Amino acid sequence: MSISKQPILEVRDLEVEFSVDDGKIKVLDGVSFSVAAGQTLGIVGESGCGKSVTSLAIMGLLPKPHGQVVAGSIRFQGEELLSLSPQQMYKVRGNRISMIFQEPMTALNPVKTIGAQLVEVFTLHRPEYSKAQRFDAAIAMLRKVGMPEPETRFNVYPHNLSGGMRQRVMIAMALSCEPDLLICDEPTTALDVTIQAQILELMKELQAQTGMAILFITHDLGVVAELCDEVVVMYAGRAVERAQVFDLFEQPHHPYTHGLLSSIPRLEDEPKTLLNTIKGQVPALSEMPAGCRFSNRCPHASDICVSQVPSIELLHNRHAVACHHWKEIRV
Repeated sequence: MSISKQPILEVRDLEVEFSVDDGKIKVLDGVSFSVAAGQTLGIVGESGCGKSVTSLAIMGLLPKPHGQVVAGSIRFQGEELLSLSPQQMYKVRGNRISMIFQEPMTALNPVKTIGAQLVEVFTLHRPEYSKAQRFDAAIAMLRKVGMPEPETRFNVYPHNLSGGMRQRVMIAMALSCEPDLLICDEPTTALDVTIQAQILELMKELQAQTGMAILFITHDLGVVAELCDEVVVMYAGRAVERAQVFDLFEQPHHPYTHGLLSSIPRLEDEPKTLLNTIKGQVPALSEMPAGCRFSNRCPHASDICVSQVPSIELLHNRHAVACHHWKEIRV
């Protein structure tokens, strides 16, 4: 489903299970997508839909021993990541694939200066650098991400910086080794809208300079419209729709996607107009319907929806949807 014929990352039929007291629950069920160099793919959905688990599976960071990939494929630059040993994956992670986490205050080490943490990246992945080269490279990265007075801030601790500055440090660390793929797990959620806009603009500029692919995980459709080329919509561990961003906003085909877009406030709405909502709630992972997982909330649900899992149907122009009644959905 990627613009390029040679995707840099290709996830196919990914299934992830977690061990719980009562047995095992399937957190991801047949998730598929791809992203090409220079492209930004958005993964959207409400909390608990499996967005972050997808990113952790790609990075090989699922919590052990409880989380496990039980089926599917994750191919990066033609190489199957699931077949790599921990030592081999260690060389890929942070070097060829990097990740920016949602909350930098928990991702950064509070007892190390930001300079020491940046230098550590080069120590691990660029052992040929001298001490002076590591320092110069760290300063250059801080300057590249728009950190004011980088030489001064090199020696400060994370708590001395604002949320926006901490996120810039995280971006600098993620991009230090010039990765081919950058995974962003809701990196602007905790920031105010002004700083959010600056961070998004910075990411677009850095992508234009390096040609890296970006996998952007968010629940904010406004960010998707601003940043992404293609979108995957997830619900309860499944990918229910994927399309180019303009196609998705102009004509969503899955009722869940339609519900998400309908709930966005619009400037032309009358004052004090009630927002549209998606009725009901996501079922617990241990109580998922046998068929479509959205069937208990869907206004178009029928008997087949409750009993039979909808297959992914390719429509047109890289637009695909998993719904028995997608032809009935209109904006």
